Amino acid sequence: MTWIRGGPECLDAKNIEKAIDNSLLRLQTDYIDLYQIHWPDRYVPMFGEIEYDPRRQYCSTPIEEQLHALTRAVDAGKVRYAGLSNETPYGVMKFLQVADRIDGSPKIVTLQNSYSLLCRTFDSSLAECCHHERIFLLAYSPLAMGILSGKYFAGDGGPENARLNLFRGRYSEGESRYNLSSAATRAATREYLKIAEKYGLHPVSLAIGNQSLTRGGQ
Repeated sequence: MTWIRGGPECLDAKNIEKAIDNSLLRLQTDYIDLYQIHWPDRYVPMFGEIEYDPRRQYCSTPIEEQLHALTRAVDAGKVRYAGLSNETPYGVMKFLQVADRIDGSPKIVTLQNSYSLLCRTFDSSLAECCHHERIFLLAYSPLAMGILSGKYFAGDGGPENARLNLFRGRYSEGESRYNLSSAATRAATREYLKIAEKYGLHPVSLAIGNQSLTRGGQ
């Protein structure tokens, strides 16, 4: 994958602008409909963490700098709309607050966070932020890395090339995000699979079509 660059591990204006220009070249297009900042350039509690640890905070790129870069991209016609990903309520509201102070700054219109029947962290404070600010959730990993498909609950533990099997012990991020070894996770998923079987539904269809995940408002 030759498009993955080396260099500074930060999301400053220089890297944002270079990434946008390179994406336009690779996509062979004049503009990007929606450009999202994939990850906060600061410490945030994620992947099973439920408490914020201020000792882990580090010097990060100011949100003002990131928004100025996005504003220039919008002004140049390279980007139409801006969004965030893997953000917290603080991050969402801070981006909106700073954007109000920058002339022509794009409003944040989307938030792409993990959301499934096994990951409902969006449903509290983030849901309130997005509802009032008209930010739309783009849910990723609705099958919880395949757990809700039921494939890991087969007699043989699922396909050898399934991610949680293939990278067991080497994929700490995924294993902490969706802890298949957790008794609570396994028990909840088994009950969910029973419901799917009872009503003659494929587990994938039930996971994606569940009303609690497709409700209006987000």
